[in-house]
Amino acid sequence: MLWLLSCATPEPAADSLTGGPELVRRMSLDLRGVLPEVEDLEAAEADELAWLEIRDRYLDDARLEDRLVELYAETWHTRVDVFDLVYFDYHLEPEQEFVFERAVGEEPLRLLARVAVEDLPWSEVVTADWSMADELLGSIWPLDYPAGETGWQVSRYTDGRPPVGVLASNGLWWRYTATQSNMNRARAAALSRLLLCEDYLTRPVSFSETDPSLSTEETAQSDPYCLGCHSSLDPIAASLFGFWWLNQYSEPEQTEYHPEREVLWESWLGTEPAWFGTPISGLADLGYMVATDSRFYSCAVETLAEGLWRRPSDLEDVAELESLRGRFLEDGARIKPLIAAIMETESYRVHAEEESESRERPIRMMTPAQLASALEDLSGFQWRFEGFEQLHSDKTGYRLLAGGVDGVALTSPQLEPGLTWALVVQRISQAAAHEVVRIELEEDGPRKLLEGISLKSRPGDVAFTAALKHLHWLLYAARADGDWLRAVEALWSDVESSEGAASAWRTTLSALLRDPAFVSY
Repeated sequence: MLWLLSCATPEPAADSLTGGPELVRRMSLDLRGVLPEVEDLEAAEADELAWLEIRDRYLDDARLEDRLVELYAETWHTRVDVFDLVYFDYHLEPEQEFVFERAVGEEPLRLLARVAVEDLPWSEVVTADWSMADELLGSIWPLDYPAGETGWQVSRYTDGRPPVGVLASNGLWWRYTATQSNMNRARAAALSRLLLCEDYLTRPVSFSETDPSLSTEETAQSDPYCLGCHSSLDPIAASLFGFWWLNQYSEPEQTEYHPEREVLWESWLGTEPAWFGTPISGLADLGYMVATDSRFYSCAVETLAEGLWRRPSDLEDVAELESLRGRFLEDGARIKPLIAAIMETESYRVHAEEESESRERPIRMMTPAQLASALEDLSGFQWRFEGFEQLHSDKTGYRLLAGGVDGVALTSPQLEPGLTWALVVQRISQAAAHEVVRIELEEDGPRKLLEGISLKSRPGDVAFTAALKHLHWLLYAARADGDWLRAVEALWSDVESSEGAASAWRTTLSALLRDPAFVSY
């Protein structure tokens, strides 16, 4: 149990953990996917330590689970647009295509996120006797989805697969499939990358390109250069034959687990199941071996830190990551305390007004998911087309163009603005602004952005100026100055003189919602 061996790690002094409204805005987008309430901004403005209490409250917010799904999707790459099986293989309707694809891809991510929000030890990820399913998966897969429920619920497979958490999820193995040529090796490599942060594909390999023997199976298990990977990779692959499909495009094959095939390693690989030199009986033991591997916990820390720092870690981060790992283990390997600890690091709290080394990201670009959820919360606008969420899909949407990850063409998020990103931001800001004006001004509905004004309000009115100040504070977590107020009033007046007040507000709001101060954090 090497992972239990950890020296006591001192926590940062509270008086050094200062933060203001901009930090609260960052935390809210990272943990809830929406902008913070004005009351939280004002609390952080009045007290530099108030963000700590706000952070703890956000960690208990119901929206945290969705945000963790988005965060883990950036590295687990299971939310692809196309699987070997498609919606009509299960006799679903065309309008269910997006729901089907997202449900399959999110199954493993939902398990990770549920372990986190329920404050369970991280070992549950690979030892749980349950998975996650929504009502659609519950209707097409062998799952005991709770009767009468909707949405994502804890469910259990009923086809005899071992209780090994995410390792037994259909969603993971639909994304990482096997072929007769690689015989689960690609799956074993995926497990190493996802659970241990050790990527076999980055290992240096040296051999002769003209050697005709390189294409043979015997070479993989005898050549010393090949054995550098295959000696540990193949035994892991040998434990995964319960998910070996005789037909890659067969609904019965991919839906069910096949325990009778667990012994196929004997004829296909000729290598007994093992976890880095320790023999195991098969998949049933694999979860336990992962859970007792110290690298599993180091990887959990590294994955989450990189996701919240919005940059890859490097050698300069080793000490910081080890400190975080120590606190993680002291807290029972639970994710919520780990998130709290990561948010106390300088790498997370750094912002644009501070000097920092180039490797830090004092300004982060909103992800497509953050942009979509923040604008929906502010305006009620949901960007959908024929059932597809436009910032969560590439088949008919704009996820990649907006800087996102599909797990196939792009495997890491865009960190700097680009042309396609700017075009997507422009379009969604225009649509959101149109929705706000329609609901809040034209229909005089509930107010969130345009407080205290009507279409009759004009620059110079007390209410008009107050509304602009409220917008700046809510959208950017900063107080508006006179120059900004005059510039926005001039824009509004120019449009109003030719197109009317409603158009003036649509144009003004669209400009504010695509301002770099809004789409970054």
